[in-house]
Amino acid sequence: MPVEYNSMLIAKLYASSEDDDVIEVLDEIGKIGDPIFVYPVYQAYKNNKTKYISHYFILALSKLNSSDVIKIAFEIGENQETSTTDIVYVLDILCDKKVYEPRAVKIALSSLSLFINNFDDNEYHLYSIISLLKNAGLLNQIEKDLLLIFNNKRFNKKSRAYVFGKWLEMEPKKNLQVVIDDFEEIKEDSEKEILIAKVISTWTGTKIEELKKIIEENGGAQARLIIKKSREEDAEKNKKANIEKQQIVQKSYSNADLVEEIYSLKSKINIATTSNGLIGFSIFPPNGELILQLKAANDNATLMKACIDLREVIQNLDGRLENHGLGIDEIKKLLPDTAEEHFNKSINKLFLFLCAKKIQVDSGLFGLRQLNQLAGLLGAHPTSEKDNLIEKLKIAKLDKAYNEEDWTMIHRSLLKQYVAALSGIFEAIK
Repeated sequence: MPVEYNSMLIAKLYASSEDDDVIEVLDEIGKIGDPIFVYPVYQAYKNNKTKYISHYFILALSKLNSSDVIKIAFEIGENQETSTTDIVYVLDILCDKKVYEPRAVKIALSSLSLFINNFDDNEYHLYSIISLLKNAGLLNQIEKDLLLIFNNKRFNKKSRAYVFGKWLEMEPKKNLQVVIDDFEEIKEDSEKEILIAKVISTWTGTKIEELKKIIEENGGAQARLIIKKSREEDAEKNKKANIEKQQIVQKSYSNADLVEEIYSLKSKINIATTSNGLIGFSIFPPNGELILQLKAANDNATLMKACIDLREVIQNLDGRLENHGLGIDEIKKLLPDTAEEHFNKSINKLFLFLCAKKIQVDSGLFGLRQLNQLAGLLGAHPTSEKDNLIEKLKIAKLDKAYNEEDWTMIHRSLLKQYVAALSGIFEAIK
């Protein structure tokens, strides 16, 4: 099918009489990029090189995957009858292919001479010419040409500003000093001063700053305004950048609100258990590991580490909780689905202790047990118990977030579950 379709396009290219139809076919040919189009397009170009659409053929050639495109580009560029616009597109091909050999340079230099002699008013022609010469490392050789264009008002302002910027690029420190030394004379030509102000308004550096201050203190009204606006724009950009930076920091440490709430609830629970005559001690020891939950997880590895740390926080309970005084038969009634060897695990001890003190709590301690299990599956080796993990995630309504790899959301959700569990325990104890 592709061969037939390409053949049909070639036929259509030669059969089309309307320029818009030709342009549409050339656009399609460029998108396909098949080298089979190279010579049909080149021949069609020869047949249309005097038309305004001639450069569309060269543009299509530039997109074809064939080394012959460079050969054809040279043939077009070295032809004395080729229009300036077409030569510019040839230079674009040579730049894109990184061809800077003497033949390419000669075409660019010849085009630059024509641009200057004809006082070309199309700055886009100049952009392509200078780009090739710059990439060939030859800006120094055309310094006089650059200054000639900049100093001549017969060229449009965009061309003059462009070449001034390229001249500065050659030797920034030296050339900026020239402008600084000659500024009193330069400012007599307000148009030239304004062009200089526009170019340097987007630059930074010590010498640039020196020239900006000279313009601010001693320049014309419009030049001063350009520098003032550029400073205001820079200040606004810096302001936005700082805001974005702060937002990134806040996003990276977006769990601060939940961590603070967890600290507060643990403190309240400890006060309540200490003042309770049946308990008499804080059930949560100092828990420095909680601070590790401040930074929100932004990838799977970070979430796994956060879950490991969170599980340690959850299970860090006072050892005196094992002194609940319940017999084995009572424990089995309270934990009928728990293996005997797990009776002494931290969350079971907390549950049994509170039950022994006649404090009404459910066996899941308001979701704490489920949270501990889920953190364990996420933090240890989740792939080894994938089915169990998915089941727990579904119960916690986190399966969608897990599938979408929204690690930050999962991390915050786990901490919210911890807050909910602690809130339930506090309400039961107080």
